[in-house]
Amino acid sequence: MSPLLVPLVALMIPIVALVLHALRRWQDIEIMTQSRRAQQNQRFRCFDELEYRVGQMERHVTSPEFDLNRKLGELAGR
Repeated sequence: MSPLLVPLVALMIPIVALVLHALRRWQDIEIMTQSRRAQQNQRFRCFDELEYRVGQMERHVTSPEFDLNRKLGELAGR
């Protein structure tokens, strides 16, 4: 066994610890960004659903059947 091996390994221990700490921080950052992306995607899906529902309502209100039903309701109410 070389006499330089023990001091070399002793010097590498803090370096390895620093590298592992930095890797853990990068992983934490990646997890946070994935979480934020998931939240944004959920919000956009909610807006897409609302836009779809408003479109359905607009189609219903502008349809001839809606006008006919409204006029029939007015006649039934009188």
